[in-house]
Amino acid sequence: MADQTNARGAPSRRGLIQGATACAVPLPLPVGGTDPALIVARQWCGLETEQRRLILAWQARETWLFEHRDWPKLSDAEQAAVPEGALLGVIDDRLHAIDKAYDALLPRLKTTSATTREGLLARFDALLHFVVQDEHPDARAILKSCLADLKRLWA
Repeated sequence: MADQTNARGAPSRRGLIQGATACAVPLPLPVGGTDPALIVARQWCGLETEQRRLILAWQARETWLFEHRDWPKLSDAEQAAVPEGALLGVIDDRLHAIDKAYDALLPRLKTTSATTREGLLARFDALLHFVVQDEHPDARAILKSCLADLKRLWA
């Protein structure tokens, strides 16, 4: 825990970054020179990454259950007795926790102003998660292009 705070007792950058990438409950806004928008946006992107990974794991497990256990024909009680199906409950619980974390984090994502280039770019990265490729391919392409332009111009 010593590396979680600096000499002033404020959260250290290492502690903030580790917390942001842990994707648990949103962190309080940092004190000092760290851009709060960077932390919030990284938390959001971390949640998105974890959610996507869990959805793919759910799909893979469910596909296996369909192919090997005739899953849709089983009653709820029979499904509960299938050991390979237990992971679905674990994944479902984590997805619900991510939804709660989203609800707590979204107001901060919308209102936390960036104080650095990295913070602004991270907010754009978070925004990309809202623009779904299948629903808005042109808007997503334009946003990605603008983000690439900013990164190139600020390099």
